[in-house]
Amino acid sequence: MRRSFAIAVAACVLSVGVLASRSNSGASGDLAKHVSTYTWRLHDGWFGGFSGIELSEDGREMVVISDRGMFVTGTLLREDSVVSAVKDVEAFRVLDTKGTFPKKAGLRDSEGLVLQKDGKLVVSFEGKHRLNRFSQPGAKAQGMPWRKEFNKMKLNGGFEALAINNWGKIFAIPEQPIADEGMAQVFTLKKGQWEKAFTLPREKQFQPVGADFGPEGRLYLLERGFNGIGFRVRVRSFAVEGNAVSDEKLLLRKGIGIHDNLEGLAVWRDELGRIRLTMISDDNFRLFQRTEIVEYAIPQ
Repeated sequence: MRRSFAIAVAACVLSVGVLASRSNSGASGDLAKHVSTYTWRLHDGWFGGFSGIELSEDGREMVVISDRGMFVTGTLLREDSVVSAVKDVEAFRVLDTKGTFPKKAGLRDSEGLVLQKDGKLVVSFEGKHRLNRFSQPGAKAQGMPWRKEFNKMKLNGGFEALAINNWGKIFAIPEQPIADEGMAQVFTLKKGQWEKAFTLPREKQFQPVGADFGPEGRLYLLERGFNGIGFRVRVRSFAVEGNAVSDEKLLLRKGIGIHDNLEGLAVWRDELGRIRLTMISDDNFRLFQRTEIVEYAIPQ
C-alpha cells in the first residue's frame, strides 16, 4: 500500500531508536519461531514496493509483485534453512488489458497476488480497484468479474490480501472493511461471480494485507499495523470448511520495529515438515526502509 511522505517521515524520525531495540521489543504469544530475516537489495530503479509474494511448493522459486506495477521472479537460496541470497532475478512490467504499461502510477498500483496451479497469476489493484489475470509475468492482462459492492472500497483500502486454496478457489479480503468495522469481509470467486464467503474478527489496529492457504488447508492471514512511528505485524490462521471458519490461532505478533512493512505472505512446508511462513516487506521506496524477506516456522 502506498504511504504519504508525511507518514514515511514519521516512521523515519524514531527509526534509530526503534531499530536499536529490535531484538528486545514486541511481545509475541506466538507459535511461530523466527528462522531468518534477509535484507534484499538491488540498485535497479524498479526495485522495491513489494506487496505480494508466491513461492513454489519447496519454497525456492519466487514471484513477487510491486505496487508500481512490476512482476519480479527469482530463486531463494538457503544455507541451513536460512535465506542467504536471491538469484536469477528477472523483472516484468504489469501490463493492462490493452497490453500497455500505464503511465499513471495510480493505475498500476498492484497489491495482491495469487499463483494458480496452471501457472496463471491473479493480481488485485488499488487506485483504480480491479482484479486481473495474467497467463505469465509480462503477459497482457485479462479482465476478471467484479461485484458492485466492491465499489465501496476506500481508495487505499482495497484488496491487498488474495489467497487460493488447494482446490483452486480464490479468496479476496479488503484492507479496510466495507461493512462491519469489527470484521474483515472475505469474498470468493464461484462460477464466475464473487460471493460473500465468511467474515473474520478484526482489530482496528491491524489491517489484512496478505493471505495464503497452507498445504494442510488452513487459511493464514497477515495483518499489518502502523502507528505513525513504525510497523507492527500479526499472523493468524483459521480452519475453513465451506463458509464456516473455526479454530483461530495466533501464530505471530510482533511490536513496532521488529520488522519492516510486511505485506506479502506465502505458506509452504519445509524439509523438516514444518509449516513455513515467508513474508516480504514493502519499503515504500524510502531509503530508511528495507525490503525484508522474513521467515518463521511453526514447530511440529
